[in-house]
Amino acid sequence: MRLILDFFYNIPALVKYLVYALFILIFLIYSFLNLSPVFGASPNQESNRTIESSENFANGRFKNIESDYDNSSSFSNSPENGSTIMSFLSPPEGKNPLTAIPTIKFQGDSLTDGKFVWLGHSTLLMNTAGLIVMTDPVFNRASPLPIFGKPFTYENPTSIDDLPKINVVTISHDHYDHLDSAAIKDLAEIVDHFFVPLGVKAHLVKWGVDANKISELDWHDRENYKNVEFTLTPAQHFSGRAPGKGNSTLWGSWIISSEQVKVYFSGDGGYSETFKALGEQYGPFDIAFIENGAYNAQWSKVHMFPNETVQASIDLKANILFPIHWSKFDLSIHPWDEPIIRTTKEAAKKNVNLASPLIGEVFDLSYLPKNLWWEALRK
Repeated sequence: MRLILDFFYNIPALVKYLVYALFILIFLIYSFLNLSPVFGASPNQESNRTIESSENFANGRFKNIESDYDNSSSFSNSPENGSTIMSFLSPPEGKNPLTAIPTIKFQGDSLTDGKFVWLGHSTLLMNTAGLIVMTDPVFNRASPLPIFGKPFTYENPTSIDDLPKINVVTISHDHYDHLDSAAIKDLAEIVDHFFVPLGVKAHLVKWGVDANKISELDWHDRENYKNVEFTLTPAQHFSGRAPGKGNSTLWGSWIISSEQVKVYFSGDGGYSETFKALGEQYGPFDIAFIENGAYNAQWSKVHMFPNETVQASIDLKANILFPIHWSKFDLSIHPWDEPIIRTTKEAAKKNVNLASPLIGEVFDLSYLPKNLWWEALRK
């Protein structure tokens, strides 16, 4: 011990300051990772018993149906890794929109029965059987750090204050671009009920939601809430909000069904045979909201390419395809509008009925907006 102290006392002052700074930095990072509420919380004993009894849970982690697929392999060493990092640090011209994205200011009272509205990325509202349902409400950055995940600028952004009374919120998984802790805190007291995958309940309770207002479901579990049925269905993806917590919560897609309409919401996920299975078991669907963005060759197992998005809608037996998960965040190496351009072409080729309203534009299934609004931003 004496030798260590003598060595330390003989270190030049500058080096000492650097060592002090390093220790302080490590302490701050450790404190942030362990104390910041943005990372959520771990399930309690009751939830853990349900989690451990799930067929989708093994060796302390949730798994995908295709058991030979390892989530970590999607992010292994790849020539695209360097491109991805540089793409975020220094986006090439045209990767992100150069001007504000045209949007309509959503008026809550316009969402009457049978209508839908897309607020960007994976946030949707629908009114069915007298219930207003919202999916994956994200109104802030898609990152726990203030220097990452900034949303694109919208001409007429919609805030939580603009929303009508929300009866139900569904969450697909706990990634930051789908589960916004600040938004949940704002919605905690004003939403009647939340439907989430296994393990996600603890996050919401941490952020102020009454535990009695949360239903936690496994794949193929269903629950009827005021004449609307909510079913959590499989997706090929992964989860995690903090280091060391990967796949400790479940992910999934949602089927929302009433006497008037049957809706499929994909959440996130790569293309797999699951879509055909869901189409056979639960289809057909009046409309399918399917992810269409953040793809990359190294992420092909967890995010779909545009041609796969279109094929998934066919597999699901969906009458209408509505591409989501684009036009709000820079999450991959492709240009911001490439997903919708490629999907529009592929849908036309496969004779798939595609809806493309402006963000904030209210519509129903009897009139589908087919507005190619993104083209104006390329001129």
